[in-house]
Amino acid sequence: MLDKLANALRLRGFLLQKMDDHIYIEKGNPNQDLVNLVEMFREVGISMKLDDRKIYLLDDDIDERDLHNIIWYKASNHEAGGGSGWSYWKYFIKRNHGPKINTFVLETGVALLVKALSAAGIVTISSCDGHGKRSPFIVFCGRHNAVWFQILLDEVEDKLRLNYDWYFHNVDSRDVCLVAKRKPEGWELEKVLEDTMQMANHFLQEAERLSKLKKDVYGGNYKSNRKLVREMDFEQLSQWMNNKYQTYLLEQNKEVKVQ
Repeated sequence: MLDKLANALRLRGFLLQKMDDHIYIEKGNPNQDLVNLVEMFREVGISMKLDDRKIYLLDDDIDERDLHNIIWYKASNHEAGGGSGWSYWKYFIKRNHGPKINTFVLETGVALLVKALSAAGIVTISSCDGHGKRSPFIVFCGRHNAVWFQILLDEVEDKLRLNYDWYFHNVDSRDVCLVAKRKPEGWELEKVLEDTMQMANHFLQEAERLSKLKKDVYGGNYKSNRKLVREMDFEQLSQWMNNKYQTYLLEQNKEVKVQ
């Protein structure tokens, strides 16, 4: 039962580790999440004990309906706005991780992907899973975060089995929006969740490597590049960041051959 509970919490967007006798809520989740977790378990009717960041089940009387209620537990509101400097190039190249985001302000269909992107150093400012009625979306904080996400996703997209086509919308804006294209039969929220979980799994598994990679590729010449980045449109920035990334890969390959 602990395995099923851990999976339900993960689908709801929590970063966690399942141990032998408890679930550990990782520090990528802010402290407020712990308070909200206790309230959620109380509402769902699951008896548990929270010790620091460790969840212990006090009984195994959990059915599929309880797990469903955890997975689709309501979001309080959408995250939005962004802290001071989140969209700056300096923040992008200096920070290992994006900000910690309260899980319960994220909707289930996009929650873990938003948390995974932040773990990999990619910052978003708003999201919605569409509620099965309209397009789900994630808004990136600054064009460079969106472009970097696309570069990384392009490398693994063939390995993913996505239900929807995901593309960038509103690219003329500073904050670019990733949306899913509607199919003729409409929206299925469970399939939206399947898509975002596939992407989230990749970014979580590779979070530390991708964060370091971002600094290695773009970390130089900060003062001269920040103005350049600010003045380029989306297409120009995509080309510039892709060229820098491909140049970096070529240089790395040369070093490996020399060794």
